Amino acid sequence: MSDIVVAFDRPRRRSIAPVGPPPLFPARVARQVALEHLLQARITSGEFETQAQMARALGLSRARISQLFDLPVLAPDIQEQILFLRFPAGIQPLSEASLRPIARHFLWADQRRAWAQLRRRFLGGNASLA
Repeated sequence: MSDIVVAFDRPRRRSIAPVGPPPLFPARVARQVALEHLLQARITSGEFETQAQMARALGLSRARISQLFDLPVLAPDIQEQILFLRFPAGIQPLSEASLRPIARHFLWADQRRAWAQLRRRFLGGNASLA
């Protein structure tokens, strides 16, 4: 039996420059707001009786759970805007820590003013609120 060898020209690799804007991904802070809602649902369902029990079971500190549970005091429209924040990979101009001062405002109107200032200062035109 004889072998048949066919020579193929290997195409040269060309570097392809990305076309258009970089892909956007959910912001880390958006994932944290979503996580809080999930954790709250687990307490509501009776899976956990307290935040302390949840912290032990999930391997988180009680302080971390408390920080996450501060997020739902934000006005619903602010939470919605946060959930739809998108950024390019590796860029996170907004953090959960930057939301905590907003959550301390008792009135939603005050929260909205503080959120608008935060958005202007940190997000500018870099975020997508798709």
